[in-house]
Amino acid sequence: MAAVNERKNSDGSRSYVAQVRIRPFQPSSRTFHERDFPDARKGAKKAAEQWAADLEKTLREQRVRGGVRKDVGNLSVRQLSDEYLADPETKALATYGERERQIAWWVNLYGSTKALEFPSPVLLRAARDALSKDYEAGTVNRYLAAARAMLNFGRSTGLLPPNLVWPPRLMLTEPKARERFLTDEELGRVLEAAQADSDLMHAAVVFALGVGCRQSEQLRVRWGDIDESSSTVAIRVSKTDTSRRAHMPPAVLAALEPLRSGKVHPLPGAYVFAGADGKPLPAYTLIDRWERVRAAAGVPDVRWHDLRHASASFLIQGGATLAEVAHQLGHRNVATSKRYAHLVPGAKPTGADALNERLGRTK
Repeated sequence: MAAVNERKNSDGSRSYVAQVRIRPFQPSSRTFHERDFPDARKGAKKAAEQWAADLEKTLREQRVRGGVRKDVGNLSVRQLSDEYLADPETKALATYGERERQIAWWVNLYGSTKALEFPSPVLLRAARDALSKDYEAGTVNRYLAAARAMLNFGRSTGLLPPNLVWPPRLMLTEPKARERFLTDEELGRVLEAAQADSDLMHAAVVFALGVGCRQSEQLRVRWGDIDESSSTVAIRVSKTDTSRRAHMPPAVLAALEPLRSGKVHPLPGAYVFAGADGKPLPAYTLIDRWERVRAAAGVPDVRWHDLRHASASFLIQGGATLAEVAHQLGHRNVATSKRYAHLVPGAKPTGADALNERLGRTK
């Protein structure tokens, strides 16, 4: 059953405590202060009654359906996030570090909010507006997607009712993806700035340009993944899975030597790009240091991901086929690599000379 009790506070104001007791679920309660509502006491009481009625209805429905934990009424966003981030499937995400940082943003603002109240259109739109002040549309959408994934996790595991839905029309329209390539002159400035910054950043930049893998893949590379005899490196799509072996130019191996020798950290750990604690370098640390490097190089508009585009463009300009670029960068199909075809329009494909010789034999 649901009940709302009026209480007089020490400052003379009044508040209303809504309580819901529906077996077998744990009792739930929430306090509504009159100072939080424009129409004071009337608004607080009405909100308390509405909250109690909605929760009672939800719990009674779930009691019939079954499959929801008994603490569903008291589960907070912070508790939901803890379970979501500890789940093995979440930990196996290629972008786990980024996901953890995104969820932390939500917890910082709404950690004490009841998880049942979290997918509120008003709350989520306010959060979206707050994110939009600091980030572009694409980044805002990724934060929203992280919150939605957490909610879906709760629904699928019985932490939350399956009928708890994510509000529609929250995602922002993203501008068409832009591709920024480096000129030879810019490349030289970037390498010089990275070397001046630190051996770690120089190695990270050279690796990104030489191998062309994604940032999340690069930060998971271990020393054991590198095979110097074949000049290749195993690229992991998650913490445990290996998707491909990519070519690693000699210049990359040379740039990694200070990291391997102990010059950067006295006791190198399992991961190539690691902090002093031996754990993988956090993505935000890499990006913060990259912002310093790109500013010094005079290319403030070049994102870390643009180094991947630059790697592909340099390969194609050097004669690599789209299929070869697709394998090196880990594209699922060659069509994804066609975005770079315009860099060398009409370029002679590999095998063109051999074909010419065959055609010449008919004379």
